Order: sequence, then C-alpha cells, then structure tokens
Amino acid sequence: MSKPINNQRTPEMTSVCRQIGFTYIGLLALIAMIAVASAATVTVAELVRRRAAEDELLYVGGQYIKAFMEYDVHTPNQYPQRAPLKLEDLLKDPRQLGTQRYLRQVYPDPMTGKPDWQLIAAPGGGIMGVKSASCARTIKRSFLNPDWAYLDGKPRYCDWVFAYVIACGANCRYNEKPQED
Repeated sequence: MSKPINNQRTPEMTSVCRQIGFTYIGLLALIAMIAVASAATVTVAELVRRRAAEDELLYVGGQYIKAFMEYDVHTPNQYPQRAPLKLEDLLKDPRQLGTQRYLRQVYPDPMTGKPDWQLIAAPGGGIMGVKSASCARTIKRSFLNPDWAYLDGKPRYCDWVFAYVIACGANCRYNEKPQED
C-alpha cells in the first residue's frame, strides 16, 4: 500500500471507509428494529397486566358480594341494621357475640392497588356494595358467565358495581334499589 501524499485517499482507504459506513447504517437499522420490538413488548405486557387486574377485580368483587349477602343473612333478629357501617365490619361482625367473619381481609382495588373503593350506600343505612375508584376503560365488554351479565356493556371500571342487591336482582331478600355515592 502506498503512502498518501497531502492527505489524499488511496483506493484501498476508500473501500475501507465504505465498509465502515455500511456497517454503521446496518447497526442503526438493527437498533431501530430492537426499539420497535421493545415498544410492542411493553404494550403487550401492559395489556396482559390489565387483563389480570380485571380478572382479579371480578374475583374480589364476587368476594364482596358474597360477604355483603352473608352479613345480611346472619343479621340477628334484634338488629334492624342489615348492612355493615364500614368494610371492616365484614372482617368481624360487631353484632355477633362470637367471632363471625365474612371476609378474610379488606381487599385492595386491583385496578388502583389501594383499598380506595367507592362505597355503595344501602337504602336503610350502611353500605351494601363497592365499585372501583378507577374510571379507566374496560377490556371486557360482555360476559359469558351469567353471574356478571349485569356488567355487560359497562365501559369503565367505576361502572362495575359489586353490590348484593344488584347482583341478586329479584332474588334478593329485600329488592330495593341501591343509592350510589
């Protein structure tokens, strides 16, 4: 290889520079493809996380419906108050002489991760249900399970009400409309 004079490029040097430029462009294209694939993975992962939280919301909502129903069914005759005054009453019923539990814990709202439920007021006082504090749009819009048929078409999580009277419809002991907060 001859030595360049006055900073002139030889044909061999030009070939090497072209190869380095081609490799650089190929590397940039590879980085761009990795970035696009990463963004798609994050979007799919977020969708999977929301679906799991939505399923958890239905499970926890079902536990609350069952707890409110059990609280009502186990009301002693001398007590006119058929609904709990606070969610903690479902953990230990203050009306019973012994320990009576309807829930194991006050479950957090799966959509927010906090126990910040919006409470549904019972007609005779107390609370008879909960709904999510999150008003994000739902993924599920229709339900094959008949237990959740009343949630069909509800577009936001805060529209999904988990209350004893609403869930049991005409089969309730007292078929009264709930008063939402």
